[in-house]
Amino acid sequence: MNIGHSYFPSHKIILDHRKMSSEYVPVFLPHRENELRESVKYFQPIIKGEKGLSKILIYDGPTGTGKTAVAKRILLALREQSSSGKVPPIVTSYVNSYEIRTKYMIFRKIGEDVGLKFPRKGFSTHEIIQYTLQSIQRAGANLIIVLDECDVLVRQDDGEDSLYTLTRLREVYPEVDVGIGILAIFRNFKVSLESISNAGVRSSLSSSIIRFNPYSSDQLREILWHRVEKEGAIRPEAVSEDVIEMIADIFGYHDGKGWGDARMSIKTLYHSALRAESQDRGTILPEDVREVLNQGILPTPFDEEEIVRLQLHEKLLLLAITNILMMERDKAYVSIGDVEFEYEDLCNEYNVKPLKHTSIWERVQLLESKGLVDTRVSSKSGKGRTTQIAMPQLPESKYVGINRIPLGVLQRVLRESIKKDLESAKTF
Repeated sequence: MNIGHSYFPSHKIILDHRKMSSEYVPVFLPHRENELRESVKYFQPIIKGEKGLSKILIYDGPTGTGKTAVAKRILLALREQSSSGKVPPIVTSYVNSYEIRTKYMIFRKIGEDVGLKFPRKGFSTHEIIQYTLQSIQRAGANLIIVLDECDVLVRQDDGEDSLYTLTRLREVYPEVDVGIGILAIFRNFKVSLESISNAGVRSSLSSSIIRFNPYSSDQLREILWHRVEKEGAIRPEAVSEDVIEMIADIFGYHDGKGWGDARMSIKTLYHSALRAESQDRGTILPEDVREVLNQGILPTPFDEEEIVRLQLHEKLLLLAITNILMMERDKAYVSIGDVEFEYEDLCNEYNVKPLKHTSIWERVQLLESKGLVDTRVSSKSGKGRTTQIAMPQLPESKYVGINRIPLGVLQRVLRESIKKDLESAKTF
């Protein structure tokens, strides 16, 4: 039995799987330099070794905007600099409140990160905190804690008590002379703060806030190329600009709409690369992206009824775009000129009088407003700007998810619907 070809693709696209993982923290984080710099500046007294003070910083922003990556990068840098003697002794702890939800387990995790070992039974939460702080004091160190997924923590039975103790360690344990920094990460800080009934916790969290805004498509494009070219996660020649732009447009944030999610962008690129490798290809195609999205990365269903409700010429235009994308599999976008030619051919095929250029553009804009296609302006040729079209990239309306459906399925639905429209018209 020859398992080599079956299990190990001959065309290797992914060079380092670890660097495409959500757990991986790059040395450089594109478009988050300011947030990182501001955070380090805020914790400077703690980093410089000052004792007897607490500093609380809030990260606020939706999923995939780099909050955890920036926080982990800071912790990694502090550990490296502390161990090399570049900064005074400092110990760090990362606690994910989605995974560790009770007060006892939170402080046990902090103690273990400091280097302590506790038996499974026999220690109270108070004793674990006391031993941890005393151990840090004996080492002459300060402590910085990253508390991730705090939105989950505030909903737990003892969540507010955990936050109260964490944010007021200096008050609860005044005998311990340690500088303490708390970095609390929220997806929606305002909503979480409103749900907290403990006035002491609300007061403690009324501190400095760094807002992490969603990434734009341009920013996601740079992040993806950085992961490919600078980090060496994927073979650069296996990825086209069209594929990168397609993914960036899908997850980019524009005018209050979209996700701005770097994590999902990277995940989509990774699984698209896996699909290409599984088919023993050396390049990632736009169709790989569509198939990956069809597998459920985007939580939106294919609304076939939305396609059926389109007018005849809107269906013909959408079918024209679909046909060209199926013929030119390496492209994510097609020019309006090519669409017009294919549309006119379809009109001839179905014996329908085609619309004029202005009306065609109006219908394309309507399809875009429904979230069925994306348009962009390109000036790559340097001889002016031409409109290009792609299958939908932003899940911003209630009729989303067409980009999750393989083009073959979309083509079938459109042809069946067009045929029914024409048959219905003959009966009148």
